[in-house]
Amino acid sequence: MFTGSARIFLKQEVILKSLILFVGLLALSGCQEDPDMMGMTRADIRAAQKQCEDSGGRYERAGLFGNACFHDTNDAGKSCKTGKDCEGVCFGDTHTCSAVTPMFGCFSMIDDNGEVSEICID
Repeated sequence: MFTGSARIFLKQEVILKSLILFVGLLALSGCQEDPDMMGMTRADIRAAQKQCEDSGGRYERAGLFGNACFHDTNDAGKSCKTGKDCEGVCFGDTHTCSAVTPMFGCFSMIDDNGEVSEICID
């Protein structure tokens, strides 16, 4: 068996090793790429955001792959028969134009030829 001082030494050694492991893992967690950056530098993102806002858009989270520049459409809610009738998307279920472009998610849309299809955009 260990004497009292040997037990204290072993406890200190375990605590020290645990602390070193924790600090190492903490440091490595900082190496992960920010998923919102999608390979872009922060300067690239700021430039894209400025360009978007200068064009009257809103730079926001979009789908699974980062951000996109959203613009309101002038024909939101207008009746449509094909995709050519809308600035954005002609919805297949309501035959109306979308309020923003681009669109993300799953929805029914009418293409430029008047064909209805279900689509999911991530």
